Amino acid sequence: MLLVLIVLFFLIPINLYLIFIWAPPVNWPGDKGLILGHIQKIFYYHVSSAWLMMLSLFLALIFSIYYLKNKNIKYDLMASVSVKLGLLFGVIALFMGSIWAKPAWGVFWTWDPRLTTMAITILFYLGYITFRNMLNDDIETRAKISSFLAIIGFLNVPLTFLSIRIWRSIHPIVIEGSSEKFKMSPEISFVLIFSIFTLSIFYIPLFYLTYKVELLDLKRS
Repeated sequence: MLLVLIVLFFLIPINLYLIFIWAPPVNWPGDKGLILGHIQKIFYYHVSSAWLMMLSLFLALIFSIYYLKNKNIKYDLMASVSVKLGLLFGVIALFMGSIWAKPAWGVFWTWDPRLTTMAITILFYLGYITFRNMLNDDIETRAKISSFLAIIGFLNVPLTFLSIRIWRSIHPIVIEGSSEKFKMSPEISFVLIFSIFTLSIFYIPLFYLTYKVELLDLKRS
């Protein structure tokens, strides 16, 4: 874990330098092009946060399956930690997206397929956390039902990712590198990949520390 923290000590400032100094602003068409070009820099962590939300919820799916198979309560705790971190990064992604949406679309929120499916995902897993808190006294029942909820809830995660391909959407298709209004240069693509990598490394100690806290709470109870 110490090695991971040392790596992060170098990665984070490099990442910030690449985002705010090295990467050029995107050339947006229209009167708001200059403003949007600079606000676009928030998208590096917006996309990275969305990626970590989906990764976390995928881990919750895997740990939940492991729990149902092995009945080891540690897998249930890992699934719970994954959901909590998934919610954290999901809310961050939505918040940053809203900041970008205001100058780009004229509103902080619109019922776009990507935004709507992501909001539904977040609300479902908030229900997951609420349910767990209601069953603190019955750990085995909580773990079993939570595992089924995590498995069912994950069905909406690929739907969130594919929503802009299934339905008409104003959200850019970032993974393909372009949309009608947004095209990524090689520099922007590189910084995006570097940002996703940096935040993914940051996820490791965050998961570890959160898991340790959850384990400590379980032992106390």
